[in-house]
Amino acid sequence: MKKLLLASAGVVAITGGALANGNGNGNGHGNGGPHHRQTVQDYYAAALAVSIGEVNGNSSTTSGNQANSAELRGSFTGFRGVANLNQNAGANSAQQNAVAISYIEGCDCEVTFPGNGRPSSTAEVNANAVAVNLGQVVGNSSQNRNGTSASATMNGSFDGAQGIAQVNQNAGANSLQQNSTALARVENSRGKEQSRDAWAISLNAGQVTGSGNQSSDHRHDAAAGIFGSFNTFTGVANVNQNAGANSLMQNSSALSSITYCNCAVEDLSTTIAAAGNLGSVTYNSASAHGGTAGVSMANSFNGAQGVAQVSQNAGANSMMQNAVAIGAVYQRTN
Repeated sequence: MKKLLLASAGVVAITGGALANGNGNGNGHGNGGPHHRQTVQDYYAAALAVSIGEVNGNSSTTSGNQANSAELRGSFTGFRGVANLNQNAGANSAQQNAVAISYIEGCDCEVTFPGNGRPSSTAEVNANAVAVNLGQVVGNSSQNRNGTSASATMNGSFDGAQGIAQVNQNAGANSLQQNSTALARVENSRGKEQSRDAWAISLNAGQVTGSGNQSSDHRHDAAAGIFGSFNTFTGVANVNQNAGANSLMQNSSALSSITYCNCAVEDLSTTIAAAGNLGSVTYNSASAHGGTAGVSMANSFNGAQGVAQVSQNAGANSMMQNAVAIGAVYQRTN
């Protein structure tokens, strides 16, 4: 869990936050263990997270003042780490989260061993992370009539939290929501010749299409809201709120960072970050009469630091996407 927290906190180091050196084990200078007389050091860490889901050919009918709701209140306050949260009040819908974290904590910046001053020969470090979401919502039918309602609400949650938070809230039928985050981070390594390679890839591919989805609402109310949440949050936040039928919402973030100490004779560092969204909303049908659909946000994300991607949708047959890729190579100054 300690490494997980360090990797999550590393996000803030990329974006200039204060957690870059806050790993709690000696100012971020490695594991603090005894120095071994090694001539070759080779570190490799890999992480892969994949979500694949399909919602196909289903039928849903609600009537007679049916009320569906999902609610989160006063939760995740002061949370640290990785949180994936899905809330759904819409029929025939899919929600997916994927997080991949790869982290390597190397040795101190020193390159000589006590006694003989002999440096280690080589240090090769690789940290790779991949997070992928693939989802399909095709050929579904939903009818909401006679005073029905669906809602998803977040209130007073994730305040003061740190790390990675991915939240989906859905109140629209035949809809797809996905979050994906990949984080690769390499700390200091030891060696006369150093080679580091960190890359992160995050991909979303989803469609609400094919033979077509149908949604018919009569006197149906749909709503999603965020109130007083994510204040002073630090890290990466991907948030989707949807109240429209046949809609697609995706977030994708990839972050890669390398810390070096400028003490090697030969030093090679490579960092790559890629974030992509692919989505299609085609040949769907939605009708609404005498109802309401809305999303709202109030008093949220105040004083937050890091990366925040938020999408809010209240329109049928819609697509909303966010993508962020950050790559950084920087020298530790202490």
